[in-house]
Amino acid sequence: MKQLLFCIIFLTPSIFFSQTYTTPIRVNLDKSLRADRAPMMKLDRAGNVFIAWVSGPDGNGNGPISMAVSTDGGTTFTNESVCADANCNANFQRTAQFVIDTKGNIHLIWMGNRVNNQPDIWYVRSTNQGKTWTTPLSLCDADDSSKYAQDFPSIACDSSDNLYASFLDSRETQRKTSMTPHLYFTRSTNGGMTWSVNKKADIFAGGIGGTCECCAEKMASTPDGHLYISFRSNINNLRDIWLARSYDKGITFQPALKLSSGDWNINACPVTGPNIALDQSEGAHIVWRDARDDSSGRIHLYYIFVPNGSTMTPVNTAFDASGSQSPNYPDIALYGKNHVIAYETYNYGMRYILTNDMSTLVNNRPVTINGSSSKEFSNVLFASDGTRYLCWQDDINDAGDIYFCKETSPLTAAGVKSESNVENFKIYPNPISTNTSSFTIERSGNGFASVKIIDLLGREIVSTNIEAGSLRMTITLPNLRPGTYNCTMTEGQITTTKILIIE
Repeated sequence: MKQLLFCIIFLTPSIFFSQTYTTPIRVNLDKSLRADRAPMMKLDRAGNVFIAWVSGPDGNGNGPISMAVSTDGGTTFTNESVCADANCNANFQRTAQFVIDTKGNIHLIWMGNRVNNQPDIWYVRSTNQGKTWTTPLSLCDADDSSKYAQDFPSIACDSSDNLYASFLDSRETQRKTSMTPHLYFTRSTNGGMTWSVNKKADIFAGGIGGTCECCAEKMASTPDGHLYISFRSNINNLRDIWLARSYDKGITFQPALKLSSGDWNINACPVTGPNIALDQSEGAHIVWRDARDDSSGRIHLYYIFVPNGSTMTPVNTAFDASGSQSPNYPDIALYGKNHVIAYETYNYGMRYILTNDMSTLVNNRPVTINGSSSKEFSNVLFASDGTRYLCWQDDINDAGDIYFCKETSPLTAAGVKSESNVENFKIYPNPISTNTSSFTIERSGNGFASVKIIDLLGREIVSTNIEAGSLRMTITLPNLRPGTYNCTMTEGQITTTKILIIE
């Protein structure tokens, strides 16, 4: 069945956010006309800001890696060299990927042709905020022996400082035992000094399929080492988004879960992969670019939410602005129940979405700072106080610079409190199956309240009231397809939203 696609710009009056940015700061301190490209931004536990990028890449996009560090919340930055001979590629979503462990050590990986023009994955670490770095270490194992090509690495760290790295690997295609590359994985339990034997992480039913050969994959870890890797497949030229999961720190991987609800059949590489963020309940929030078959070639960006342990393909929500040309490379960050998403377009520049209480995607707006300059490869993060940090590649001054700013508008509008601040009702059972036609709301207040069930496209499914004095109410649902819905209750001046999952 063909699926209808929607281009959405939600402007919900009750949760409207004004646009307030600080003056952009150029992060790279050199003033040459060289292009500095492909930034990647992280925060440590003390709130220090770290940004890595590829400095002055050559005509093939390869160059050294630099890092900027701010210890004053992004007011000023110092620059350090990470690896002068990295030969790190900055094209598409390739760049230096890094994490910061609980002790403040930086662990950084990249794909580079450092030896014999061979694309391999390399690792370095710094124990002094990027001032000095270890000698680059190849993450290839004996089975690879630096003979086969790797690409698009990702890295994650848990609360015990175990390190996890994933990457695309071509050993099977080059040996002619597979038609496609595969997603491979390795881990270190001693701070990056040694790494485990590489293993395959993309487990498909029947063993058919592999990973898209030139699309980035991204990994996230929970504090206890549950791993989630979002990636694009290549299954007989179906280039869809899947999720690999491990619940034992990468010792084993579950069969991959298909996330795309429609197929993208293309005998070429889309050269764009997904981004992922995990919430406190271990739900996965994933965004990506798609031109699936039933869109007549129209490109959209999609968002999905995968509840912890779910084995169902989730509802896919298109969120790019109407009329946007070539929307691409979305990034996503979470803060409690709030999302922020940034992405680039050919005609609208960088656009920005802020959501409240995991409700519908709202305020899909352009980032107007630096005028009409090209803003590409955007990064977004939440600081500990809810301030949003943005970092991107910009051509306002020359061939390319790295810029940083803060977005300081409030997370919640006047009179609206988020679920993290107010716990005034609960819903059960949750999740519910499609065979279950009802669920119960139990609340702490006793005033008159209105309740709405809304899907992620903003459509109202159910609207009802709870009379004053009543503390419990059962709501019967219409026949709904599996997916994520929002249950919103308004009592007086307080509105709270909770997720309702139908499986």
